Parts: sequence; C-alpha cells; structure tokens
Amino acid sequence: MSNLASRVLTAVVALPLLAGLILWNQRTGFGVLVIVASGLGMCEYAKMMLPRLALPQRVAVIAAGTLLTFALYLRPDLALVWFLSALITGATVVLLGPGEITLAGGRAGIVVLGLVYVGGLTAPLALLHRQLPDGPLWVLTALAATFANDTGAYFSGRAFGRHKLYPAVSPGKTVEGAVGGLFFSTGALFLVRATFFPTLTVADCLLVGIPASVLGPIGDLFESLLKRSAGVKDSSHLIPGHGGILDRLDALLFVGAWIYVYARFLR
Repeated sequence: MSNLASRVLTAVVALPLLAGLILWNQRTGFGVLVIVASGLGMCEYAKMMLPRLALPQRVAVIAAGTLLTFALYLRPDLALVWFLSALITGATVVLLGPGEITLAGGRAGIVVLGLVYVGGLTAPLALLHRQLPDGPLWVLTALAATFANDTGAYFSGRAFGRHKLYPAVSPGKTVEGAVGGLFFSTGALFLVRATFFPTLTVADCLLVGIPASVLGPIGDLFESLLKRSAGVKDSSHLIPGHGGILDRLDALLFVGAWIYVYARFLR
C-alpha cells in the first residue's frame, strides 16, 4: 500500500471516531484522549531527543510531562504551580544523571523544552473543549483550520511551488504553498461558519484562520527541526502512513493554543 493510500485509509477510519468523541456529551472522554496523546507524545519526544538518558530518568521526564497536561486539565487556575513543579522535576532528573558534565546544560534545555512543548501545549485543546459551552465546536474548528492549512499548502505547493520556504529544515515546503495554506485555512473558517458554527463572526473567521495559517507551519517546521537534529524521519511509526503522535499534532499544538487564548480570553 502506498504511503498516500495508507494516510487516506487511516484518516477515513480515525476522523469519524475523533469527531464522535469530540461531540460526545461526556466531555471527559476527549480530555482523557488528550492526556493519553500527551503521554504518547512525551514517549516519542524522550526517545527521539534524549536517547542517552537512563531509562528511569527518561520515564521520570515522560511522567512529568504527562502529569503536567493532566494537572493543567484538572486545575488550570494553578497553572503556575504545575509548570514550576514540572520544571523542578526536570532539573532534578538532569542533576541526578548529568552524564558528561559539559553537555548537561544542553540536556537540561531539551528536558525542559519537552515538558513545555508536549506537556504544556497539549492541554489547551482539552481546556477549550471543557471550559466553553461551545467548546466541542471550537475544537472542530481548530482541526478544520489546521487540516485545511496543511492540505492547501500541499496542493498549492505541488501546483505552483517555486520558492523554498525553509529548505534547511523542510525542503518540500514552498512560499507559494504557504500562501495557498493561508487561503485554505481562512476559507475553511468561513465554511465552518456556514455549516455547523453559525455564531462565528467574520472577525472570528479572520482572527482564527489567518493566525492558524502562520502558527500551523511554525509548529510543523519546529517539529521537523527537532527530527532533523535527532536524525529521524518520523517521531514514531504509531499511526500508519502518518508517523507518530507528534507528527500529527505538531501544527495543531500551536494552532490549538492560539484558538484557546482567542476564544477564552480575547473574543
């Protein structure tokens, strides 16, 4: 089976299940899914970026990141406490097994980055879903904006791509593809407004769609940068045709964080 066919088949099976869980009236179900995704993402991150860390220390980092997501979901009002606890845990892990001392600072940075990047950025989607009356619709909007941007960038880049966007990190991405992604992402917001989320305003569509078209590629490129630094093509092979959890969440982590801030505090 070709990679494209595998990707399509996986999406056909997974997307309806995901949509059903998002729209289920028992909202805790989606929260559990996000926490599980955080744990799997932390496993991928630790294996990819911290391969020389001893297993007990790696497990401690994975647990700290997953617990950070869980704690933020339960008590977001204590976010500062949870972040401080995670950072102190990460510092302690590195202190107890610094390895080569001259490389300890870099290892500490990688540990802290993983806690914030995976453990911290997975929580906003779950909070968006739980805290707002129309939270499930906002989550579907985040998925639509991210997917449309990715799809628009791919096909626009294939059709019109001439100028590389960031060849050192992702040789396939083009400036023309990024522009196409912007139009697709914004267009998807207007389609969402016309179908299942009529309370969105024109301003909402623009203030979500346009930032999503910028933040999504940043998230994608950032994860690509991490993978290149680790010398791997995919974060794992968990999802047929799609790689790992981080490969699927890379853009959504950044887009979801913005939509949570916008819908919860700025709208």
